[in-house]
Amino acid sequence: MKIKPGAVSLVATIMDTFKLFMTDKILNEIIFHTNRYAERYLHQQEQKRSECGDSQTILFQWKDLDHAELEAFLGLLIQSGIGHSNHESITQLWDISDSLPIYQATMSSHRFRDLLRFLRFDDRQRRDKSDRLAPIWFILECFTQQLPRHFTSSENLTIDEQLVPFRGRCSFVQYMPEKPSNMD
Repeated sequence: MKIKPGAVSLVATIMDTFKLFMTDKILNEIIFHTNRYAERYLHQQEQKRSECGDSQTILFQWKDLDHAELEAFLGLLIQSGIGHSNHESITQLWDISDSLPIYQATMSSHRFRDLLRFLRFDDRQRRDKSDRLAPIWFILECFTQQLPRHFTSSENLTIDEQLVPFRGRCSFVQYMPEKPSNMD
């Protein structure tokens, strides 16, 4: 029996598409490590505060991240990328007079900052220091396992590349003088 190439899964909404690749397993991993890191940070701050005898400082409060909030957070990140506003400051994104109302309607800018601050994909203390992909390795593995489940390729498959002008440092980028690019 010949397998027809193309999409394997039928989806009705954008959220259905998102959930094909960002599975509950991936989201649970992010939620676990984010909440754990925030709790560890708060515990360290509380210890420092008690060692200094500082009882006046108001402690930061952390509300555990859950599925719905993580999906909303990721949705805001995707929206800022789609809207080409990913280089704007959080203050600009939450400015009522100048930005899309989706940002203010989804969560407060303080909560968004907290999630950005504490977002983690793994346990840093157990991470392989020599592997630069270690922080996202589990997420990447889960994601790539989903790809063949939802798309079947044919024997006539073309893989191309997109040239992205880049002047930063990256250990695996190679300079190829013959490659055309509009970096200048």
